[in-house]
Amino acid sequence: MDGILYTLWLSLIYGVGPHRQRALTDHFGSAEAVYKAADNQLAAAPGLNEANIQAVISSRKKLGEAERVMAESEQKGIRIVTLDDREYPSLLKQIHDPPIVLYVSGTLPDDNLKKVGIIGARRCTEYGRAVTRELSKNLAERNVVVVSGMARGIDSVAHKGALEGGGQTIAVFGCGADICYPPESAQLMENIKLHGCVVTEFPVGTQPQPGNFPARNRIISGLSHVLTVTEAAKRSGTLITVNEALEQGREVMAVPGSIFSRMSDGPNELIRDGAGMVTSYQDILHTLNITEREFVQPIAPEELAPDEMLVYGCLSANPENFENIVDKCGLSAQNVNYILTMLELKGYLLKLPGQRYSRP
Repeated sequence: MDGILYTLWLSLIYGVGPHRQRALTDHFGSAEAVYKAADNQLAAAPGLNEANIQAVISSRKKLGEAERVMAESEQKGIRIVTLDDREYPSLLKQIHDPPIVLYVSGTLPDDNLKKVGIIGARRCTEYGRAVTRELSKNLAERNVVVVSGMARGIDSVAHKGALEGGGQTIAVFGCGADICYPPESAQLMENIKLHGCVVTEFPVGTQPQPGNFPARNRIISGLSHVLTVTEAAKRSGTLITVNEALEQGREVMAVPGSIFSRMSDGPNELIRDGAGMVTSYQDILHTLNITEREFVQPIAPEELAPDEMLVYGCLSANPENFENIVDKCGLSAQNVNYILTMLELKGYLLKLPGQRYSRP
């Protein structure tokens, strides 16, 4: 607990960014050691200017602020995940300036799952909405996690498409994880937390200030194996995230659009400059090196009981969520849950995150 407290203290120091925070912990061995370091030891630490050193020294009087943030986060069901935690996303650790603290509401998806950032304009067209929904839904159905920023327009549609596909999604906030922004997306936020999580580097109570969003954008791209732009104007904030992705060495893809639509200027220009073209979700799967298998439904093994065969027949290679299986087979939820457990023990199905199941 003390380790988390001191890491939280270090993350809250104004004027000392994530890159220097990580450099300090690397140099001294831990955030607690940074807190207890003598002034002359801080002065000798690499990469710090005089203003940074004074910020660390003066902040030692504010350990109580870290205690308050920790207590309030716990009260609101928000977990504090530090850079040293096993739960911290390995992909995000690879960027130049990963946050040393993440605030997480919900459940971080399995670290081994592929993740695709889908972003775009707030004032999107119906074309942009339709394309985003279709891509997100199809990717989620194939166990790919969709990452976005829950902003109005493309971001929100991306999350909704992923949820519709029965998959998991991560919303990265430019405010505290206890604040819904935009405010009209309260129900969407709750659904995301049930099938994924809300993630932010900003402590509870932080309001969505404009200056927070460029920092937020580097986390969206940092969490993503591939970043996809579905619709954006030429001078769009979306392109800030694209630049972050390129600096992080991430693959960038874009959906082509009409030359008469200013909302397609951004993606069309990205494609012209070398971004991968997305004409279907298969293009993204190919970039992720995921081969989509086509299955002919096999006959259920003879040793299965009739009800087991009924449930087994509702499964395929594509993940199916629990509610859909119940609807298809017509049995009670309790009975289906028991049968699914037995099928898993017998090796006839795979249980996936988010109460989803598929054939091996």
